Amino acid sequence: MALHNKIGRIGEELAVKYLKNKNYYIIEQNYYNKFGEIDIIAEKDKYTVFIEVKTRSSENFMPLEETIYFSQIEHLRNTALYYFSENNLIYTSIRFDLIALKINIEKKKIEKIKHFKNIID
Repeated sequence: MALHNKIGRIGEELAVKYLKNKNYYIIEQNYYNKFGEIDIIAEKDKYTVFIEVKTRSSENFMPLEETIYFSQIEHLRNTALYYFSENNLIYTSIRFDLIALKINIEKKKIEKIKHFKNIID
């Protein structure tokens, strides 16, 4: 497995632990459909929350929260809408979040975390 894939996988595992500690119910991880992928689908306070996870193991010249691009936002939105139709679910209150992590890969430990809620209007 490539290092960036390993870092991403560890970041997603740590994000799930973080969310569970914040009383989110994890519905699904790494959900794929023809429009794209959503790292984590969770539920909290009557919201279905679609979460993109961005992970780094070193400082980067660009803040993680600035590494999500318009095309990714469109993919997230379309993937989420398809998720509802594919599962015959009625649209509920939905939210799109971003979790940005800086991790220590050897210790599988979070060094920095930012949780941005409702990144898509």
